[in-house]
Amino acid sequence: MKRSFQICGCTVVMLALLRITLGWHFLYQGLAKLEDSSFSSAGFLSQSKGPLADYFRRLVPDSMGRERLKPENQSRWIAQIDESLKQFTDHYKPSEEQLTSAQRFAAASKTQIEDFFAENRGDIANHLHLLDRLEAAKQSKPFPPKPAEDPAVDDRMADDRVVVAPSVPSQQKWISDKQTELQGNAKRWLGDLNRIDNDFRRQLDGLLEADQRARGRPEKPATEIEQIDRLVSYGVTAIGACLLAGLFTRFSCLAGGLFLLSIVLAQPDWPGLYPPPHPAVGRSLFVNKEFVEMMALFALGTTHVGRWGGLDFLVHYWFVRPLFGRRDVS
Repeated sequence: MKRSFQICGCTVVMLALLRITLGWHFLYQGLAKLEDSSFSSAGFLSQSKGPLADYFRRLVPDSMGRERLKPENQSRWIAQIDESLKQFTDHYKPSEEQLTSAQRFAAASKTQIEDFFAENRGDIANHLHLLDRLEAAKQSKPFPPKPAEDPAVDDRMADDRVVVAPSVPSQQKWISDKQTELQGNAKRWLGDLNRIDNDFRRQLDGLLEADQRARGRPEKPATEIEQIDRLVSYGVTAIGACLLAGLFTRFSCLAGGLFLLSIVLAQPDWPGLYPPPHPAVGRSLFVNKEFVEMMALFALGTTHVGRWGGLDFLVHYWFVRPLFGRRDVS
């Protein structure tokens, strides 16, 4: 007797093709991230909005430059130059001439860092003060008073008052615009400081002889965001490969769906949330392409689609059934 929810062969084929399609997309995206040495999820995470925005933003350490741009933390950038010089000396065992040149480059880089903080001291002090006011605006608290030594503050944040509730659309837009502006300033300044450090490393590389280059670069501990990038790149690639092969399909569907759920929650397409999606993305209400793909993965995870033209067929009949007894495959 035919059961009410029995599916036909065409449905099986289409579900298997849907699994392969989703696997192909995940695999390609993962491989593209692995091949792109400049890939970083920092930009996406730092632009998060919605209910989990604060959590996702915290995954990007100091994206607004609150700590690294403080004048009293200038010594951290100096120490970074010293650490690079120490690694160069310990790893490559440079000659006296090479070491003298490396020390000269290090001194010049330290001077550049000192000059940077001296030239931008006023703007950075203003930036840090505006960050405090932005946090107050998010919580509808009175703006903190302006320090006596602080330069002129942006007129839109100059008055000491309690701002309206952040849930008001106009206030959301104002907070989003101000946050984007301050984040852009921090990115520019931090980029200048990182450029000094990277230039110093390139200068050190230029001192190496062929036999020293053969030793490779000294190991550098991965930062938190680099660890996240590796997890995302390898995770997405593994999910795609498993879906294509039909291996551990239910787990892969669940993992892929949860990954897309994190993207949906990081950039929800909800009315009134700022900044709105770029016009090139198209218009949608709650349901965007990531949401659709997420629901497709969750739906496939409730089926035996991995056994239909996938390696889960062998896993089930060679391992699962002998260990746990006969199972219904319908």
